[in-house]
Amino acid sequence: MITDEDRERVRAATDLVELVQETVELKPRGREFWCCCPFHGEKTPSFHIIPATQVWHCFGCGEGGDVFSYVMKRENLNFPDSIRYLADRAGIEIHEVGSERPSGSKRARLLEVTDEARSFYQMMLMRGKDGLGRAYCAERGLSAEICRKYRLGYAPGRGALVAHLSSLGFTPREMQDADVALSRRGGLTDRFFNRLIFPIFDEQDRAIGFGGRIIGEGQPKYLNTAETSLFHKKRNLYGFNWAKEHIVAQDEAIVVEGYTDAIACWESGIGNVVATLGTALTESHVKALTRFAKRIVYLFDGDAAGQRAAERAIQFIEEADLDLRCVILPDDLDPNDFIHERGGSALQELIADAMPLMDYVFSRLEDRVDVSTPGGRAHALEEGLRLIYPLRSSYLIDSYYVRIADRLGVDADLVRQAAPRVFREVGQAEARAQERERRSEQARRSRETFAPNEYPSKPIDSSFGTYPEDPAYSDSSHTDAAGTVAYGGGLSGAVLTDVERRALACERELLTMLTTYPDYLRPFSDQIGSVSWIDPRGEAIAWAVLACPEGTDPAAAMEAARAVCPEAAELVSAGTISGTSAHPTDTTIAFLLDTLELYTVRRLIRAAQGRLRTDASLDADTRRSLTIEATQLAAKARELKRKIEEVADPFKGSS
Repeated sequence: MITDEDRERVRAATDLVELVQETVELKPRGREFWCCCPFHGEKTPSFHIIPATQVWHCFGCGEGGDVFSYVMKRENLNFPDSIRYLADRAGIEIHEVGSERPSGSKRARLLEVTDEARSFYQMMLMRGKDGLGRAYCAERGLSAEICRKYRLGYAPGRGALVAHLSSLGFTPREMQDADVALSRRGGLTDRFFNRLIFPIFDEQDRAIGFGGRIIGEGQPKYLNTAETSLFHKKRNLYGFNWAKEHIVAQDEAIVVEGYTDAIACWESGIGNVVATLGTALTESHVKALTRFAKRIVYLFDGDAAGQRAAERAIQFIEEADLDLRCVILPDDLDPNDFIHERGGSALQELIADAMPLMDYVFSRLEDRVDVSTPGGRAHALEEGLRLIYPLRSSYLIDSYYVRIADRLGVDADLVRQAAPRVFREVGQAEARAQERERRSEQARRSRETFAPNEYPSKPIDSSFGTYPEDPAYSDSSHTDAAGTVAYGGGLSGAVLTDVERRALACERELLTMLTTYPDYLRPFSDQIGSVSWIDPRGEAIAWAVLACPEGTDPAAAMEAARAVCPEAAELVSAGTISGTSAHPTDTTIAFLLDTLELYTVRRLIRAAQGRLRTDASLDADTRRSLTIEATQLAAKARELKRKIEEVADPFKGSS
């Protein structure tokens, strides 16, 4: 278990602005920094950072938090691994209580395993006695220079890697966790045998996994590292470490399906190329690439498998700011063969003329079957609806029906009528496949063992950006179209009135200002203390900050907030009114406090009126007192409403 002291050391060594700037361009605005959110596509920046308190929030997708929640979201890590990730980044050695190896984090040890394995494989290829790897490279046109440049290797198998890693002090558990070794009845054995090895690197150029191509006959032809805490085939891309700068420079990413395809492109001068890892293009891949470029060209092989991959990618065409195009190579050639036969310049010409993915997919309907016959049209109609199933909830779905109808020469109403049945069938098939995958994942996890106080690899609630150690942990409120608000503190599912929703927004703004300028708001302590809070966590944070001595800086105020509320970073990161309001700060604070007081007063009025209506046991004096109290509160509410309406709404400046 990671100690609180080590966690805070890592936090202190990590600057949120520098961390976000690794992948996103930030623009200063007053005392804050703004950018387009790295987690969802958008044109107008809604992601902001408050350097003083080291918190972030996106007003577009509702995510927010501190450095740890940012890394959890960006790198798909759980909370402990986010600390280890940032510790590795900052060069901090953490000492885990109860760990078998207190000298370093588990993630760091696994990175050492994969790096040593990479080095071993490379040595076996370049200088090993077994010349099969070198002969295969020569046959495939992979020169010694290319092998060194891309750090290719050769896996001889027969326990050679296990013996090498064991001699360096790595344990069987570490080798299995990095998936470079497997446990068999006879003991531990190498994961890869008689294969050309392509190391897979993360964005920081660290080996996290391997792809192995069989030399000679055998199945599977390509074998990848299985899912580990370092490697995720649906999230990682081969060559991203080399291609990232070229992608940024050209504002375009090219995606291929093979390691040698990517290498051939790089060697021909096409540097902005990455390869998927035995899987189709995924949402995580798209999100990773659109952090650096808005145009993605999917370079498919010309065979049937490549065409199916193009069709699966249709689900991403409506991603904001994304121009998704495709190139289908002629004569069933893959990019590697095409470049060797016709040259890199010919491929660049095809890429420049890449067609929109949707145009290609719909054009294929007429090529598959003879649409001049009724049976052919019926088959093509069903295929077309299956293609657009991922877009069934789109506002543009009717336009897709019309395009299918135009392609097949049928009435659009016929397509609309057939859609519910086809969509239902596809949905049922997907549900069955997901259930099989879920059971398989459960079986895999049941075989895993976790160190004391470690967290199992369970999904994180991405809608709130929560830390996994606390099941009640949630971000600031989320309101749906019906006004239902879900947040922590036992208030999930509460339905709020308009004034309550405004009060909740004011609470968030007040907390942001309170932690950013603790001394400035100290004169308003009495008013803040009298607020009837919608979210009780806000009240705990407010009292904790107000209890700090004068001269407390924002970082110390945040420490006080976190001490009473673990999710303080999420709650105090949502405010922006202090930087966008056109009013003086005092006026903005008065507006927030008056709004919160109005909510408090109206709550008291409802309570008094409720007792008068429903409590038959009240005597005459009590009824008279409650009536007078409700009347006075009503007058107070009118006065507060008048004061609020006299001020131009500062929220409109932050919308």
